[in-house]
Amino acid sequence: MFDIPTTWASFIIVLILADLAYYWEHRILHRINFLWATHSVHHSSPFFNISVAYRHGPLDGFWPLFFHLPLVLLGFNPFMVLVAELLVQLYQTALHTEVIKKLWRPIEYIFNTPSHHRVHHGSNPKYLDKNYAGILIIWDRMFGTFEEEKEEVVYGLVKPIDSINPFVAFLHGFARLFKDVRNMPGFGNKLGVFFGPPGWQPKNGRKQSKPAK
Repeated sequence: MFDIPTTWASFIIVLILADLAYYWEHRILHRINFLWATHSVHHSSPFFNISVAYRHGPLDGFWPLFFHLPLVLLGFNPFMVLVAELLVQLYQTALHTEVIKKLWRPIEYIFNTPSHHRVHHGSNPKYLDKNYAGILIIWDRMFGTFEEEKEEVVYGLVKPIDSINPFVAFLHGFARLFKDVRNMPGFGNKLGVFFGPPGWQPKNGRKQSKPAK
């Protein structure tokens, strides 16, 4: 649409936009069941350490294309968009730790921190579907998905996989999804399970298995 030059100013702008795109990508991965089937691999560990940052599902590398391609179409240099996305991802790697407690309050208010990201990985009811941010936690504050770390975090899924088998961890989300679709009566309800949020069930109908998160 535009021919945006590659400058330090445009890089800062695209980094902020890539971070915003990541927020919505991450939020949607949690709220659509067939997307959650792959992203739930990242949340399946009952522990929280640097290795969790590298737990990825079968399609986790595919969906970001749809959220960052608009930045290229807008006119930003594709390589610059790629670098911005990599920086957003790299920043979050360091957040997967219990060693760092809460930071200086202004930092906690503006940036995503280990404390905020611990909340995101919690299966506590008050922590579910909170703190989707990449670099800037202000997106969660703006869009109503922020939760402060107060109670002790229980890591992992609401329904744990209870297995250390890497194949089970890698494919459990799709196994659960297809089981729920198969067991749900009615074609429309099956679509509801597939495209609805985790744990979706019709207002009047047979319950499906306990939601994964």
